[in-house]
Amino acid sequence: MEKIRNAPLYYELHSESITHVVTLKPTMDYPSLIVEGIKIVLDGGFFFLFNFLPDINTIGLEPSIGFLHEIAPLKTPLVYDLQELFRYVIDYSVIQMLEYGLKKSDFITTENYHIRLKPETANRLIETIKINFNQRYPYKGKKHTLENIMFENIGEFSKFISDKIKKLEFTIPEIEIKRNDDIKTRERILSIDPEERKKLKINKSTLWYQQKKIKEGKTIKVYNKTKVKI
Repeated sequence: MEKIRNAPLYYELHSESITHVVTLKPTMDYPSLIVEGIKIVLDGGFFFLFNFLPDINTIGLEPSIGFLHEIAPLKTPLVYDLQELFRYVIDYSVIQMLEYGLKKSDFITTENYHIRLKPETANRLIETIKINFNQRYPYKGKKHTLENIMFENIGEFSKFISDKIKKLEFTIPEIEIKRNDDIKTRERILSIDPEERKKLKINKSTLWYQQKKIKEGKTIKVYNKTKVKI
C-alpha cells in the first residue's frame, strides 16, 4: 500500500527534476502530457527491468517472500526488492530518451482513453536500457556488464538468506555520464545575447546552433575553447 501511495509523488518529483535537465515543452504537444508521458515511459522501463531480472527460483529464492516488500503469495515482492538496486539505470535511460525528444505521436490512446507507448517508442526505450546494461563498469577489480553485476549481487543475496555469508553488501557501480553540458553550462549558453557573444569572441553560428539544440532539449558538446570563454 505504501508503494501505491507514494507512486504519484515519485512520478511528480521525477517529472519536476527532469524538466530542469530536459526541455520538454517544445517536444510535447500538450503540457498535460509531460507528467503522464514520463510516468508511462518510466512504467515501461520498470516493466522491462522486472522481466530482465533472472529467475530467482533457480538460485534458491522464493519470489513471493519479500525482504522489504510485504509477503504476497500471488505476487513477486522479492523481485520488486531486487529491482530497486537498478532503478537508477531506468531513470537514466528515460532521461536519455527525453533529451532526444518525446512527442505526442510517440503515444497512442486506447478505447478506454488510457495513454500507452507506441511499439516503436517502446522498442527505442528497450534498446536504450539494453545499451546501458551492456556497458562495462569496474567491479571487483575487473570490467563487467551491469547484467553480470546484477546476477552477482543477487547471488550474494541468496547466500546471505541461506546463512552462507554473515554480511550482505551490495556492490552497485555508478553510471558514468560522459558529457560536459551540465545545467549551469546550458543556462549560461542560453543567457548569452548577441552583444555579449561579440565580447566573448564566440562564433555566431556556434552559439546559435548550441542555443537551438538546448531549446529543443538535446545534448550539446561544449569544447574547451568555448567553455573557458563562458
